[in-house]
Amino acid sequence: MTFSRLLLLACALPALAAQSPHFEAETLAGKHVAMPAAAQGHPALLIMGFSQASGKQTADWAKKAKGLCEIWSMAVLEDVPRLVRPLVSRGIRGGIPKSEYDHFLLVFKNEADLKTAVSFDRADDAYLLLLTPDGSVKWRTHGLVTDEALAELRKQLE
Repeated sequence: MTFSRLLLLACALPALAAQSPHFEAETLAGKHVAMPAAAQGHPALLIMGFSQASGKQTADWAKKAKGLCEIWSMAVLEDVPRLVRPLVSRGIRGGIPKSEYDHFLLVFKNEADLKTAVSFDRADDAYLLLLTPDGSVKWRTHGLVTDEALAELRKQLE
């Protein structure tokens, strides 16, 4: 391995081991949650969307990753005007099974921190962070769920 590759790897490792950003959210069930504290103690997958169009990708990821670890789906709504937020929240609530309300988060603050943590690139992608039991980011990806990405998630959970 060349020196430049070693240097690149050394620089990348601390970024992957970074703590998840701290943020507060409300579940669809109406409970207040502080993250990543609510997910600590076991591996957790945060699946977030930053636009309405990302909803299909986030739902697909949640469905395919179900049973692998604890899943927290998130709609990041800081950019949604305050007057419209209740309507958007009701719309989201109508499309999510009640059994998932406790693990579906509505996030109204810290969007910039979350975008930095996921290396935000395209608004309509799903963004995923796999957290270790201590809240560190172990793995991240974004976009469509693929067999390769799902296999990598499984590998990271081993």
